[in-house]
Amino acid sequence: MNSANIIQCLSELFDVDLDLNRPEISQNELITAQRLAETIKSLINCNQFDFEDQVTLDLTNDSHDNESEDDYHGDSSSDADDEWDNKENVKEHYQLKSYSIDFMKEVVDFADEKDASGKRRRSWKTVQHRYRSIPNQGYICRFRKYLTQQGTKRQKTQNVDEIVYKKFLNAREQYLPIHDIDIQRWSLQAAKEMQLNDFQASEYWLRSFKNRHGICSRKITNIVTKREISNFDDIKKSEEEFLKKFHQLSKKYLSKEILNTDQVGIEKELHSTRTLSFQGEKKTLGSVASKNATTHSYTIQPTINLDGQLVGPMYLCLQEPKGRMGDIVKRNLFEPKNVVITCSSSGKLTSSLVKYWRDKILVPSIGKKALLLSDSWSGQNDDNIYNELKSIGKAVHRIQIPPKTTSDIQPLDKYFNRQMKNLAKRLYNRVALDELNVNLYERNNIIKLVSLIHSQLSAPVFKDMILYSWYARGYLKSDPSPFKNVNDVCFSHSTTYQACQIDKCHESAFITCSWCTKLLCFQHFFIEYHFHE
Repeated sequence: MNSANIIQCLSELFDVDLDLNRPEISQNELITAQRLAETIKSLINCNQFDFEDQVTLDLTNDSHDNESEDDYHGDSSSDADDEWDNKENVKEHYQLKSYSIDFMKEVVDFADEKDASGKRRRSWKTVQHRYRSIPNQGYICRFRKYLTQQGTKRQKTQNVDEIVYKKFLNAREQYLPIHDIDIQRWSLQAAKEMQLNDFQASEYWLRSFKNRHGICSRKITNIVTKREISNFDDIKKSEEEFLKKFHQLSKKYLSKEILNTDQVGIEKELHSTRTLSFQGEKKTLGSVASKNATTHSYTIQPTINLDGQLVGPMYLCLQEPKGRMGDIVKRNLFEPKNVVITCSSSGKLTSSLVKYWRDKILVPSIGKKALLLSDSWSGQNDDNIYNELKSIGKAVHRIQIPPKTTSDIQPLDKYFNRQMKNLAKRLYNRVALDELNVNLYERNNIIKLVSLIHSQLSAPVFKDMILYSWYARGYLKSDPSPFKNVNDVCFSHSTTYQACQIDKCHESAFITCSWCTKLLCFQHFFIEYHFHE
């Protein structure tokens, strides 16, 4: 290459006529010419050219677009650089697709910080040394734009998620019902406010939202009033005070002397509320032998102690039209050892029937003293019911579980009562499914069913399950888990296809006895009354 030709080409490119006689060349012009000459010489003498092209993403044309390193005050040798030399101050690497709003704000604030003269304190090299995940300084402009527009689409979507979840939490704290359409409506409102115009609350988004936050459809098991919600703090305080009182009093009693009793209403014909059926069917029906039996109930009253045992017989109050049994009924009544039977017109207990329970079940089952926990039902709130026992040398100290707290701190309500109902439902379902000629809502069959339930749940294998009812409500400090419940002991999947083990019976097994562990068909368990004392 000829340098004269290059100079001639430059003159043509800049449209300048070369005047070799031009006087007075300035110092700056001379320096520029010298640097240009060095560049031209290096090009003439080299044999290979490397061309580098740097591409940045989505640079804007605002006032910050043309920022250069000179726009930042200082250079790489300044004190501003030195303060970041320590490796402990280097931020963690952020992947390109995971810049958070907080990170963007931090970078922009760090880069834009000014000194006393109003100039930026830090050079681009300082910023890049601090935040090494930023490829080039154009990203600072991009971060400013994102922050101005309330974040990227991804960030806006995350904000929608947070807003909707806060609304969900607020609604559930007030125990309000929420459905899928409410979640979608809230998300669309939030997206509109954030100008996320292309957001759609699709089924996929809804499903993902519910999975992220562990949300699913649940059956409402208890109803509370708004007044109860507003008094929630008072209710919680009464729970804490009751537990504190219990722990103070319980020091004076043995674990077997601390009792909990509760009345449980059971429909004369229990039926399952769920079933396997076909997808897409408009109605899923279930059948019962008597609709009347599903709306009328009887009451059972179990008692457990803090030692993990069922105490005394089961108390059973049957529903009789006139509130009493006739002589013929009494003569034909099935009377097992572990059930004390009474009746009322409603099938529910009255104050006089509470005294009957006291005399027939409580007194024979305790020693000289007992600490009794029972709920706030008015029929048992009379202190004289238990003060009268002093005349026979029995000291029963009853402490009343505060109103509106039984579902939270009554041991029997925690776990045991559901296990009783589970066992009863198994019997009802087997009769219905196999079309057995047995009416479980008849008087003697109800008594037999209650007796067998009490017998099975009295087995030592359920001790830890009963203890868990106390532990889960705060009465015990040590967790008895793991324990076995009714499904584990009596209806294990491993015995589903096995045969009855009584008298060479080849019928399929219905239940595993919690006492003798024998597999029993329905005939040998219920009809022939497989009872253990």
